[in-house]
Amino acid sequence: MPADPTKVHVEKSLAHTAPFVGCRYDPTGRFVFGGCEDNKIVRFDVASGAKVELVGHDSWIRALAFNKTGDVLVSGGYDGRLIWWSATADAPAMIRNVDAHLGWIRALAVSPDGTLLASCSDDKKIKIWNMADASLIRTLPNSGEEGHQRHVYNVAFHPDGKQLASGDLTAKFIHWEVETGKKVREFPIASLSKYDAGFMADYGGPYCM
Repeated sequence: MPADPTKVHVEKSLAHTAPFVGCRYDPTGRFVFGGCEDNKIVRFDVASGAKVELVGHDSWIRALAFNKTGDVLVSGGYDGRLIWWSATADAPAMIRNVDAHLGWIRALAVSPDGTLLASCSDDKKIKIWNMADASLIRTLPNSGEEGHQRHVYNVAFHPDGKQLASGDLTAKFIHWEVETGKKVREFPIASLSKYDAGFMADYGGPYCM
């Protein structure tokens, strides 16, 4: 059935005292989580609007991801840390706290089977973690192999769970083999990035994938 744009309306507004830099619904749709510029994560109950604050990061939080059942949230901050949280508890608690990257964590992705977590960062690395215990499985690129030369902005698993794609500030994309960490191919999408001569910097890249 075609969408009717005339029926679009604001259903509810949920507010916090600091700007949001990322937000996600949990898999059940009961909660919406936002990462904020006051270094907090806020959880809203969608039905009631009740708000709970999760405190643990030392910088802004952009990246949010969930396990398959939605009872665990993983957050990635500009402090380079990954934190696992008890997402659905009345008072969400920190489960694990990992110094993951030497730079801002830009995005997280969970594998289709829910067992793996991929993170990407301004340190030009992609890391693959065990979702259950936060152990590091692999860092991309492999030693001696060329990867991204600029900040990595986003990462996504293929639906088969065996392949991964990442994209950086200059819109260079790399296709990886998850099991081995082998780089399969790379390709640019020039329309997604440009150099601003006035600002004297590149801007663009994939903000979502």
